[in-house]
Amino acid sequence: MSRIDIYVEGVVLNVMVNELEKWNEVKQMLGHRSMSLGAHWAYNLLNDPKRLSFVLSRYKFASKMIPIGQRVLELGCSEGIGASILCERAGNYMGVDFDQEAISVAQANFNNPKVSFLVGDFMGNKYGVYDVVVSLDVIEHINSGSENVFFDTICRNLDTDGIAILGTPNETSASYASSASIAGHVNLFSGNRLRQSLQKYFRNVLLFGMNDEVVHTGFTPMSHYLIAVACYKRECRAT
Repeated sequence: MSRIDIYVEGVVLNVMVNELEKWNEVKQMLGHRSMSLGAHWAYNLLNDPKRLSFVLSRYKFASKMIPIGQRVLELGCSEGIGASILCERAGNYMGVDFDQEAISVAQANFNNPKVSFLVGDFMGNKYGVYDVVVSLDVIEHINSGSENVFFDTICRNLDTDGIAILGTPNETSASYASSASIAGHVNLFSGNRLRQSLQKYFRNVLLFGMNDEVVHTGFTPMSHYLIAVACYKRECRAT
């Protein structure tokens, strides 16, 4: 229990406040919905919780690149951990991933008419015409021999003046990666290679670095993570 002073018609009343009652009032405002984490993010939250803040920061940066009301496609959305952040500005959002379990988690957590999730191998597929395509922590899992199909998939789903936002660990950080990351990362990029690869498909490519939650344009080899923002696509290349 605590006391606060309340002024009523010039008279100070010393009032007892029950903190639990006030907190219960706040809880009523929050509603009663809950969300569940799937195996991927439950593992990270229990074993490497700081990674969640890093990943959400990447999504926050991506969301700032999205004009309000745009059509957004995310390739490799996993459990939809970044969907809420991207939807702060998006007019509608679709997330695609080939992991059935992850998509089931995402579908169970979201009840929003402008948000949808789809199970599928997106490589080479077209889902419509979107203003923005986001793909974070995906290309490092795609063999180098198939990366051209990945870039082409992004282009074929983008409108003429659409924006692509890609994020991937920097190859210079590989020696500090966890054993799980090393096992899954089969195609790491340097900043130069990521920029040069995207320039085959887009006229403008802006490269950013990221260390923990901080986004910058500093010396690329010292960046743990790379984010590229590409726009003004060229014609889709043969796959």
